[in-house]
Amino acid sequence: MIRRSQIIDLTHEMFVNMPSYPTLPSFKIKYLKLAAKDGSTVSLITNMHMHMGTHIDFPSHIIPDSKCLEHYTLQDLSGEGVVIDLSYKEEGEEIAEKDLLNYARHIRRGEMLFMFTGWSRRRGVTPAYLFKWPHLSRGAAQFLVGKRPKVVGTDGLSIGGWSGRGVVGPIAKTPSRIIHRMLLEAGILILEEVANLHKLLMRRKVARSFFFLAPLAVKGAEASPCRVISIRSDL
Repeated sequence: MIRRSQIIDLTHEMFVNMPSYPTLPSFKIKYLKLAAKDGSTVSLITNMHMHMGTHIDFPSHIIPDSKCLEHYTLQDLSGEGVVIDLSYKEEGEEIAEKDLLNYARHIRRGEMLFMFTGWSRRRGVTPAYLFKWPHLSRGAAQFLVGKRPKVVGTDGLSIGGWSGRGVVGPIAKTPSRIIHRMLLEAGILILEEVANLHKLLMRRKVARSFFFLAPLAVKGAEASPCRVISIRSDL
């Protein structure tokens, strides 16, 4: 099957001082040893929080004493799903229930949903990337609770809008933590900063694929950087 399929990596690269959520530490690497001098190279990642880059949120991110990473198997984190085109949304605009209703028949219970807003293309290009991404409204989140996909992914920094203080940026109508809670309480896991969704859509409005999510196996983690892979067989 793999030979007849196309494998697409939906993961952003991680690098020193990469764009990341403004109120959290920046990604750093330092070298403990260098092969040219010490015979081997050993590097140390510092300042890497679990919500950095392409990552997955588990219920314990928002809900005390709830499920964390080890409560999910690789079977739970893989499966069929759909990408929908929402690239018409403006900077900082809410993704409304009516936007999702246009794709209602494609959003299926127990599958994965990926929302392409085009925001990943702005990574490292414009400061707006860090504050003005399109995000779910309360009504859209409630709609998804009713549809019950097992994962919802977005190419923005967060499934909810910017809710920070002290930094210039539009404040979301509904705090991001509320949007997170609505989905996570319903058992819907959240993927943020997904890359390359346009490679699946290829100028179409909808594309189906099989997805595989591979977070770091860190016990007790409320979230994790995640390798996200699409395996397309409709070639």
